[in-house]
Amino acid sequence: MAATTSQSPGEPEVPPATARGGRGDADDAGDAGDTGGAQSDNASSTGHVGDKTAGSVTSKRQKVRRHCGRFWLWYLIATIVFLAILLPILFKVIIPAIVQAIVNGQDLPIVSGRLDCVSATEMKLALNTSLNTPLPARLTDLTLSLYNRETKPYSPFTNVTISGQKLKGDTKIVIKEQTAIISNESEIVNWFSRVLEQDKVDLAVRGKPTIYLGALKTDTNLDKTIQIPGLKKFTGLGIEKLQVMLPPDKNGNNIKGTINIPNVGVLVLNFGNITFNILSGDLRIGQITVYDVLLNPGNNTMNFDGQLYLDTLIKNLGPVLASQTEALNRGQIDLNVTGNQTVMNGVHITYVEKLLANQRLTTSLSVITLLSDVLSGLLGGGSGSIIDAVGDIFGNTTFINNIVDHWNTTKAPGGLTNIGSLLRKRNDPREAMMWNMLKLGLKMKLNQR
Repeated sequence: MAATTSQSPGEPEVPPATARGGRGDADDAGDAGDTGGAQSDNASSTGHVGDKTAGSVTSKRQKVRRHCGRFWLWYLIATIVFLAILLPILFKVIIPAIVQAIVNGQDLPIVSGRLDCVSATEMKLALNTSLNTPLPARLTDLTLSLYNRETKPYSPFTNVTISGQKLKGDTKIVIKEQTAIISNESEIVNWFSRVLEQDKVDLAVRGKPTIYLGALKTDTNLDKTIQIPGLKKFTGLGIEKLQVMLPPDKNGNNIKGTINIPNVGVLVLNFGNITFNILSGDLRIGQITVYDVLLNPGNNTMNFDGQLYLDTLIKNLGPVLASQTEALNRGQIDLNVTGNQTVMNGVHITYVEKLLANQRLTTSLSVITLLSDVLSGLLGGGSGSIIDAVGDIFGNTTFINNIVDHWNTTKAPGGLTNIGSLLRKRNDPREAMMWNMLKLGLKMKLNQR
């Protein structure tokens, strides 16, 4: 009897296992076959793509070029905007700042030059200095104002012009000789007084140089304080030779000789003829005129002539000797020198006169040398020694008798000896001078007791 399968109502019919299984296997086989074919096709396709990718790899440069090719317009606009911002800053800020820094770093040393006093309002000036530039450049004509920095407000006393020239490395700058107008006399006297007194003196200069770097023009400001060597009050000033002339010459001069005026600076100074007052202490005992005062660096020996106020000297013998006490202990005589007048080609140089009138220079000379020179002049320039001259004086009995006679007969009111009358009564001026020298020696001897 055949077996029956019970089936609930509503359930789908399920084929038999064997029949279903056979179909399933066939279908599965077909599916498997299809899957295998698909996998083979996919593998072939993937390998083909890989081969294609490996054959067309692009470099970074190509990528950048391709990128720039796509966005070149944007890059061009950005470059134009960048340059529009940068170039004005470069040309108007950066380069001028570099050039200004170079200008500020210049020392402008004054290595040599010459100053000639021409008149009360003019002087001729030539200077040599230098500039050191790291870049080749060209300097246009430049006007520099000279002034004292401590003076407020800004008050230049003269101007000088530097001619345009090329600059490369350490370049010599030659300020050619030119006539400079003195615009402020008090300021130049102020500056010259420091030149005369100090070892180093400051000079402030101000100008607006225009410098070209190729075709690029740059306007800069120059405001520097430079230093030049001073004159240190003519250290070493000294009368080298002094001769008394009796009778005086036609101009009334009774002394002449030579004087050394040293110049320890770097400038050649030309002052013309200078007249100096000669003082012992504060007493004016004479004056001398030094001719053609042209001071080159170093020692300068020059001729002078002048007047020794004998009456003043002898009448004030006590104060004169008192003022020389310290110097006499050294075997010397100290004379103070102040300016009286300065004349160039017949024209008074007032700013130099004011300068020297306010300065007191000192010169020292040996007592032996002084007496030797003086007595040599009295004896007509002979070669006799001081001892011989003194021996002649004391050996002349007639002269000694005359001394006694004049001492008794030339008393001025108040009991003082009238030295002026002594000199007037002497027929031989050399004998009169010897008399005065003898009295001077006696006074000095008395002061030593």
